[in-house]
Amino acid sequence: MKKDLLREFSLIFLIPKNIYLPLSVFGIIFLIFLILDFDQYLNYASSFIASFITVFIISESTFKEDYQNGYIEQRICEGRSLVSYLFAKYISNLSLVYLPMTAIAFLINGFSEGPALEFTFAYLVMLSTLYFFFNLGSAISLRRNNSLNALLIIPLLIPFIILVKEIFVDVLLEPNLNFLMAYFVFSATFVNYAILHILRIQSK
Repeated sequence: MKKDLLREFSLIFLIPKNIYLPLSVFGIIFLIFLILDFDQYLNYASSFIASFITVFIISESTFKEDYQNGYIEQRICEGRSLVSYLFAKYISNLSLVYLPMTAIAFLINGFSEGPALEFTFAYLVMLSTLYFFFNLGSAISLRRNNSLNALLIIPLLIPFIILVKEIFVDVLLEPNLNFLMAYFVFSATFVNYAILHILRIQSK
C-alpha cells in the first residue's frame, strides 16, 4: 500500500499538469459562470457542472498510461493487489486535486446558506462519487481508446444529480446527505469491484 501511494503521489508531482490542468479547467468553467452573473443558488449548480466536466476530463487518463505501458497487466501477473492500486489513485487525487477544488468552491460560494462543514463534506463526497463512476467508464473504454464510452455511465448518475441539486441548490441537507453517502458507499464498493474485474478482463 505504501509503495502504491508513493508511486501515485510521485506521478502527480512529476507531471505538474496532473494538478494544474484539472484545477485550471475547473477554475475557468467556474469563472465563466461567475461572469454570467447567476444568482447564488445557480452558482452552486455551476460548481457542480464545473466539477462534473473536470472529473470527466481527469478520468480519461486514470488507467490509460498504466494500461498502455503494461503496468496493470504486470501487477495482475505478479498477483499484486489492484485494490491498493485503486485506493492509492483515489487518495492521491483526493489530496492533490479534489481538496483544492473544494477549497475553490468554498471560497467562491462560501456555502453561506447552510453549515459550511456539512456542505464541504458533501462536496468532497460528490467529487469522490463522480470519480468512481467516471473511472468505471474509463476502464470500459481502455481497449477502444474512446473516452466517449465513459458517457455510457451517465444514466447511472441521474439519481445522484438529483440529490446534488437538492443539496446544493435547494439547500436540503437532510435526508439527502444520507442518500448521497449511500451513493458514495455504493460507488466505493460495487463500482470499484466492477472496475477491478474490468481491468483484469481488459488486460488479458
